[in-house]
Amino acid sequence: MEIPEFAFAVIRLRARGQVTLPTALCDALHLQSGDSLRAVKIANAIVLTPLRMDQEMLRMQMRKVMEGHDVTAEDLLRDL
Repeated sequence: MEIPEFAFAVIRLRARGQVTLPTALCDALHLQSGDSLRAVKIANAIVLTPLRMDQEMLRMQMRKVMEGHDVTAEDLLRDL
């Protein structure tokens, strides 16, 4: 099911401030359980955007983990 660029849905705020996004919106944005969203207040609105790591951030974090465990890129490729 394709969602147009401009879409809306009515959702209910639960007791602990939780909301459930409609499946169609999650599917259209390729969101999965556990994904993080950024919430921004603009005037009287809340805008949610997916918070995904860009490639540079991912590369830096991978390098940090690899260095911490004394693992090289060659080690990773060899073990594939």
